[in-house]
Amino acid sequence: MTKKILRYQVCGLDYVYLENAPIRRTKFGNILDADVAVVERGIAREIVRQGIPIRGAEVQFLRKCLGLSLERFGALLGLSAPAILKWERAREKRLQPVNEVAVRALLAEQLQIPLDGKFSTLKGHPETPDRLLLHVA
Repeated sequence: MTKKILRYQVCGLDYVYLENAPIRRTKFGNILDADVAVVERGIAREIVRQGIPIRGAEVQFLRKCLGLSLERFGALLGLSAPAILKWERAREKRLQPVNEVAVRALLAEQLQIPLDGKFSTLKGHPETPDRLLLHVA
């Protein structure tokens, strides 16, 4: 088993990298040798904490990370499942600021992350980063 920086594309977000990720070599190639649920919750926390813009791709990743159906995720936001599906299908389109704030606040609540309550903070940064580096313990 070796440890290095690994581009983690399995989550559907092309900017996620794992630092110090335990890698195991198999006959099928290198695989992450860590609890995927724990790693993905760490990614979700960093998306919320760092104010990464929330596009359809992030919505789908975050919803699945929490183990929520389209219906349940939509209900928690006061929206329909088709509305959430519409967001997810527009993978590169950023949510409207009020929706981004709602999603970020919901995720913070679900993941028990304290947030600054300012709208300007909750709506996130203007650009998706080139790299989100998550240290894997």
